[in-house]
Amino acid sequence: MDHIVSMYWDNVDHRVVSAQRRVLEHFDLQIDQCGRTGVQPGDFLDEFMAGLGENDVALLMDIDCFPLNREIVDQAFTAAREGRLFGCAQASNHIDPDRLFAAPMFLAISRRTWDRLGRPSFRQDERNDVAQRLNDQALEAGVPVDLLYPWACIVPKWRLGDVALYGIGTFYRGGVFHLFESRRTPYTFILHEVADAVLNDREIDHLALIRKALPLYNLERWARRWTRWRKMIPLRRFLRRLRGGVPHSG
Repeated sequence: MDHIVSMYWDNVDHRVVSAQRRVLEHFDLQIDQCGRTGVQPGDFLDEFMAGLGENDVALLMDIDCFPLNREIVDQAFTAAREGRLFGCAQASNHIDPDRLFAAPMFLAISRRTWDRLGRPSFRQDERNDVAQRLNDQALEAGVPVDLLYPWACIVPKWRLGDVALYGIGTFYRGGVFHLFESRRTPYTFILHEVADAVLNDREIDHLALIRKALPLYNLERWARRWTRWRKMIPLRRFLRRLRGGVPHSG
């Protein structure tokens, strides 16, 4: 059986969750979107993979990622059934920007392949990002890893080895879109406009998205500070209660 799954916390905008689901439904695909606030992605993926049947195949996705056509999903499942890993290339710049791997933003793998590799954990650590250990063990075991590389992105931010730059609003060859950082960016409109184009079978106007994003570039750091400040509000209220104060309404 084929499974498509994504996980999210309750700090993700519900419109992002809805957009992903509607795009998958547009291609007659069903996705299991799992709300798991507080659970780390690696722990969720370990549990999910362990719950699959022996002949099952999974397409693991980030909540702010979706395919741009049905064919790329079929291609991913076919590769996984043939014993390969199939996914979008990523490099964790805080660990090693030259160490590329198939990231679970869009990653297809069969339960048989995971078992063959000894069920490597998806958890991240000082050396590995989420699923990076899986990628390395696959290569060591001679399991082919099919990588999709970026061909464009709206706001470049990170280096993908010597292959490309990627960042906010990245488009991968074959037809995969990933917003990245959907919880703390002023660029969420990119995801919604790309989803709207897909849902209406319309060409994506990449140049228009770049023009719309440019004025927000200098505002991004202030948006991040606002997000951090808002996250502190519940803590401030809790501390006031401990001091015996009465929080103001609103």
